[in-house]
Amino acid sequence: MASVSVPGMRLAGISAHAPAQVWSNVKVAARLRLARIQRDAQLRRERGHGLTGDEAREFTTSDRWVRRFIGFTERRFSENGEGTIDLATAAARRLLESTDCAPADVDGILFASVTPSYLYSPPDAALLQERLGIPLVQGGLPRETRAADVSLACSSWVAALMLAYALIRSGMARNLLLVGADRMSATINWRDRSFATVLGDAGTATLCTAVPAEEDWFAPAQFWSWLDGGSADIIRTPVGGSRHPLRTCEDLENARHCLAMDGRAVREVLVPFVGGPAIQAALAKAGWPLDSLDLVALHEANLVLNESIVGSWRKRGFRGEVLSAGGRFGNTTSASIPLALALNPAALATGRRFGLFGFGGGLSASFAFGTIRHPLEVAASVD
Repeated sequence: MASVSVPGMRLAGISAHAPAQVWSNVKVAARLRLARIQRDAQLRRERGHGLTGDEAREFTTSDRWVRRFIGFTERRFSENGEGTIDLATAAARRLLESTDCAPADVDGILFASVTPSYLYSPPDAALLQERLGIPLVQGGLPRETRAADVSLACSSWVAALMLAYALIRSGMARNLLLVGADRMSATINWRDRSFATVLGDAGTATLCTAVPAEEDWFAPAQFWSWLDGGSADIIRTPVGGSRHPLRTCEDLENARHCLAMDGRAVREVLVPFVGGPAIQAALAKAGWPLDSLDLVALHEANLVLNESIVGSWRKRGFRGEVLSAGGRFGNTTSASIPLALALNPAALATGRRFGLFGFGGGLSASFAFGTIRHPLEVAASVD
């Protein structure tokens, strides 16, 4: 019996898009001051006195504070009425144009996001199929299109990359459109500087294509994932899902449908874990030493936290290049890693070994290692 060749996967192209509206640290600080004034007035009406000192501090920030403790200088916000699908569409159209890939050549969409354009339905993957004009019929019959929306907090994009690899390696797809997009500005609670100072919006699209096994960029052992639901309360949206639907004006007024985070717990739990045991376990599975990595891209949750993680790696022998968005776009969640890749095309040279590291809510982590074996088309619209 003839053996069946198992295909591999390459990344044929990456594109990125960010909204034109720039929010500097100064503008964010001014918006928080306005929220503080409004909250103070509300509390005076409700309880007879305004904000306490501790309560007021939750609204207080400055350009200097954000640069020192977070590392961001600015971020991009979408206009009112725009959603995650608009960010994704702009990036995907640019990708198809730059790679000369026709919509009819795309046989699947994996849409990584935590901010769906519609809460329950329709899924963004379906919206993107229509936006791009991916055919519905082939040879007189309904055309098969693989699709899924993938949500695993800040680990979503790397988790979706793993699923893309599984689909292509199994032979179930040849050309997959992998989207990483989030309109994080829609989740901001302007009474809490912990997220108000970090979140931003961006969309990315990556073309994952089947190649012969000997040209595979990846391998099954080069993907690693982790979950700890016991620490779920560290990053949570209290209200708005099926367990606690948003039904009261009080919940809306108190922004309980927005993201909330215990920043200290993130620093104490996730940072040392990703900096030590997590990467050790992932590299052991892959059979790679840390000093073999030529470049890495981490989820850009906070540049100061990432510096701590990379510092731990360097003590263990890492000497490679760290790709980032430079603090100019904020925490774009599912878009952050491919955005960093798209903004640093010169680093994506053939022969280089890379590591991609997503980590965040859940708590969760998804890592991927690979080797660039082909030239990569990169297109970014972020000016």
